[in-house]
Amino acid sequence: MVRLKLRIALLALGTVVGYGSAAFHCAHARHARHQAFEQHVARVCVDAARGNTHGPESAPRW
Repeated sequence: MVRLKLRIALLALGTVVGYGSAAFHCAHARHARHQAFEQHVARVCVDAARGNTHGPESAPRW
């Protein structure tokens, strides 16, 4: 009976920790995507200010 209760407790703990880990990962990934978008917008603004209307994709690759 004690082993069954211990097993149930460990499974419940693993479930809670697993969901917490997934929530933390989603929050971290959201932050990384937000930073990447901010950097993209900044790059577009700098290119527009410099007069480069085609962007870095059309630059010749030597």
